[in-house]
Parts: sequence; structure tokens; C-alpha cells
Amino acid sequence: MAKKASKKKTTKKKLSLQEKALRKEKRDQRNEISTILKNIGFQRLPYIDGKHFEYDNRKTEMDDVFISENVILLVEYTIGDPKDHLFAKKIFYDKVNFDKRKFIDFLLEEEKLKSFKKYHEENIEGKYSKNELRLQILYCSKKTISEEHKNAVEKVIFFDYHIVQYFKSLTKAIKKSSKYEFMDFIEIPFEEFGLNIKSSSSRTPQTFKGNILPEEKSKFDEGYKIVSFYIDAESLLRRSYVLRQNGWRDIENVGHYQRMLETSKISSMRKYLSEKHRVFINNLIATISISKIKLYDKNDNHLNIDKNGQFTGANSTEISPTRIEIDDSCNIIGLIDGQHRTYAYHEGDDQFEKKIAELRKVQNLLVTGILFPENETESQRLKFEANLFLEINSNQKNVPSQIRQEIELMISPFSTVAIGKRILLGLNKSGPLGNMIEQYWYEKGKIKTASIVSFGLKPLVKIEDVKAKDSMYVVWNHSDKQKLKQKDNKEFELLDEYISFSIEKIRDLLIALKMNLDKEQWETYSPSNPKGLLTVTFVNGMLNVLRLLIENNKVSTTKNYSSKLNNINKFNFKQYKSSQYRKMGEDIYKKYF
Repeated sequence: MAKKASKKKTTKKKLSLQEKALRKEKRDQRNEISTILKNIGFQRLPYIDGKHFEYDNRKTEMDDVFISENVILLVEYTIGDPKDHLFAKKIFYDKVNFDKRKFIDFLLEEEKLKSFKKYHEENIEGKYSKNELRLQILYCSKKTISEEHKNAVEKVIFFDYHIVQYFKSLTKAIKKSSKYEFMDFIEIPFEEFGLNIKSSSSRTPQTFKGNILPEEKSKFDEGYKIVSFYIDAESLLRRSYVLRQNGWRDIENVGHYQRMLETSKISSMRKYLSEKHRVFINNLIATISISKIKLYDKNDNHLNIDKNGQFTGANSTEISPTRIEIDDSCNIIGLIDGQHRTYAYHEGDDQFEKKIAELRKVQNLLVTGILFPENETESQRLKFEANLFLEINSNQKNVPSQIRQEIELMISPFSTVAIGKRILLGLNKSGPLGNMIEQYWYEKGKIKTASIVSFGLKPLVKIEDVKAKDSMYVVWNHSDKQKLKQKDNKEFELLDEYISFSIEKIRDLLIALKMNLDKEQWETYSPSNPKGLLTVTFVNGMLNVLRLLIENNKVSTTKNYSSKLNNINKFNFKQYKSSQYRKMGEDIYKKYF
């Protein structure tokens, strides 16, 4: 009897450390985004990844599909260079977006994607028609995608890495209540999410009782009205938004000054609510869009307010009771103070949720709302909010320097702090310090910004000191530069030119310095990377070198700087402590210039 041929054991290919790290990074990215979407209330469909199929004569595949109520997300992940990957997907995305209803029909029929049909039969069929379904493409890249490449691919939501980190923090703190903001981000009106889509297009406003405080009583600027009213937590959560630092609405965060929610603080407040059953007695400070609110007097007469914020007809200067009608829309009440007290009532999944679900509907919070005149500009509104935020918080937890600088950038764009902040953003975009400066709260191992702006850039770019001989302003040869010193300045183009000039001159010196240092020296310092020189002290030291070059009329070119800085890689940078950047600058100037 012939022996059976023994099967050869297939040996798995041993992965290199680099390949293992790459796999882990891919797995971590997928888990991170999956957790965010699950916290919001989405469910992930199984057996989607790796299934190759053909749609409309295009062979392709999808990484993930998530569904919440009537919203379908096609999710794509990438950790490599996004440009080629994105353009390879463009044809498929265009076909999907051209006729989303047709693609949904395809999902229901494609055997390889049968988990969609199963989910549809169990959770969607009979509840939502195909016309009531909303489909979006969510493209998740860990690397930055240029605006040029984004603009080339239409109708795709780019879940950039800094936005992922923002929603990671937000959803960890307030779970399903983050759905209001997330729907705004993925460009689905909340009126079209879930059962809302079945309601009438004009949703019924809700009415709340309160009082109107005219500017004569509040001492605010003319036309600024104050309304004070009680609103249940659920209604407030649905209507609220917060301009938090590092949010998604503006990449440079201008006007986005509030801290991220603290999960531990939210948890302790939920514990208090669950055990004590008592509402927080402090009032919340907010702004309300004048177009989303109507006021009625005690006799139920509609109070008209003109574009200047004045009552038409009898312009009352007395505090008067009122009925306040607020639209049932999302993102119309901007919280200035009290975001933790508001979001303590969020829809969560902890041991307190059962009790808080009851309290959300019945407990009323006292809101002091500021109504801006309709003709007030967006920038003026933000300035008012930011100043009020600082006033409220000045006697509470210290406002961090970085947040103060964000506010300065918004309310006083011509100040040296604001100019310094913008220069630092420019240095981080490209050049020797490109992507090496901390821009987002989650970034580790990057150079901190606040001290560079305050102690390095502020004295270098000052424009108000007439006696200064070491400022960029001195060497800036612009015929209109005196206009930057004007009060209530509106010369924004001139300001942009000064900032661009300053970035260029700083970059010239840094390029020359980098050319003369060893490769491992031009890295951020950390205990795990002791050869790295890039620290706040190092950067501020070099900015002080530039001040001395200006003062002594030695500002030059990269080529000239490079020859002067020969052998600077032997210089003992590590001898200077954190506050000795001035001495470092002086010593380098004396030795090399």
C-alpha cells in the first residue's frame, strides 16, 4: 500500500519590525475611528473589508460600512501617501455620488456584501424608504491631504487626523450626544437624521418663559439685548454648539478658544445629578442667533427688533417678562460658559444614564442669552464672546497661555502676540521647522508654542516701540509700513506682507543653521532622543541671534549665514537652561557673527 504523501507545513512569513509596526498602525487607526463612530451610535457591518467587487464597470473594494438609523457611511482608511490612494478611489466615489440610490440598490443585490442586505432587512426596511436614506463617503488619512487634492475629489468628507483626535476626545466625554455636531461635520442636516426626516420640513419651535434685559440695565453696547430663560437639558443639548480649540470648523482655530471637555469632570457631575437629583443652580452664558428666536411680551404681542438691535415701536428700557420662541434646530445656541454643566446631561452608556435620561427631559437650566444686533459682523461677535469668556474665567481656573494667544489672534490681529502666533503657524507649514511645532493638543514630541510667541517672537516683531533697533519692522523696507501703527487698523493686506517678510527672514537663518548641524541634531529633544536640539530654548535662542543681527545691521542671505555658522554642530547648546535663550543668542552671535 502506497504511503500517503505527507503535507508540507506552510511556514508563515516572518514579519520584520517595520512590517509589524505598519500593521499595528493600520489596526490602531481602524480601531480608533470605529470607537468614535460606535460612541456616536453607528454600527459596523461585518465582512466588508477585503471584498473585491465590480460596480458600474469599476473594480474596487471598501474598508468599512457604518450605519446609524438612516445614515450610511462608506469608510476608507489610509496611513500612507494619500494622494495616489485618493485619486485611485476618485472614479468609484464619483460613480457612487452620481446616483446614491442606485448604489444602495447595488449593495442590496451584491452577494459579496450580503451583510448590508441582512442589516437592511433587520433594521431599515419598513422604517425608512430608500429615498429617506442618506449616504456619505468618509475618507480617513493619517497624513495631511493638500487642499488642492481635496478639491479634486468632490462630495467626500475628509476625516483628517486632527479632526479624528477632536471627535475621539468629544465622543469619549459625551457619547451619543456628539451626534449633533458630527452630523454637522458630515454635512447631513439633523432634520434629515433618523426619524426627524419623517417630520414636516418646518419643525415646530418651542416656547420658554423668561425676561428681557435691555442694554440700559446690562450696560452692554447699544442694541445688545439679554434674555434670561429656563430650558430643559434635552432641548438645550440639541441646539447647542461650542467653539472649542482644535475643532473642525477652522483649521487655524481663529475664534475657537474654549477648552476640550474633561471626561473626569463630566463623570463626577453625572454622579452628582444621579445621586442628588438636583439641577445645577449657576446660570449658563450663551449667544443666540437673532434669526432663530422670536420674543413676545406679557400680552403675547410679538416684539420686533430691527437690524440695529432696537425694538420697533415702544423701545422699552425696563426689564420685562417675555415668552421666548426658539427654533427646533441644531447649532444655534453658542455656549460661552457652562459647557460641562450642559453636557453632563449627555446621552451616555454609563451606570448613571438610566436616571439622567429622566432628568434630561424635566430638569431646567437657567440660560442668560446674548442677542447681537443683526448688523453686527461675525468678527465683532467673536471678539465680544472671547472677551466675555476671559472675564468669566479670570477668577476661575487659569486660562492657559495658548488659549489666551488664540483669543489675542482673534480680537487684536495687529498686536505683537497675534503677529507672532501667525508667524509660528507659517514656520510650521513649511521649511526647516515644517510640521515640528505643536499645533494640536494631542501631538506629542513637538515644540511647544506659547513661550516661543511670548518670549521669542513678540520682541522680534514688535512694531509699537519707536526706539527699537532689533525688530523685523526696522529692516522691512515698505513705503506704507507706518500704517501698521495706526489705531483701529484695517490694513490686513499690509499685515500679511509683514508676516510673510518675517517668516522669510527667520527661515533664512534656520535653513543655514540646519545645513551646518548633523541630521540627528535637527530633531526635537526628548529623553529618548537626547541628540535632538530642537526645544523652545533652542528656537528662542536663534530668534535672539536674529535680533542681534538686525541691531548690528548684519541681516543677510542663507548662503552668507551658512558660511558664518561653519562648525556650529560642535557648539554646546545643551549648557543653556530653559530661560537662558537670551544668553545662548548672545554667545552664538559673538562666536559666529
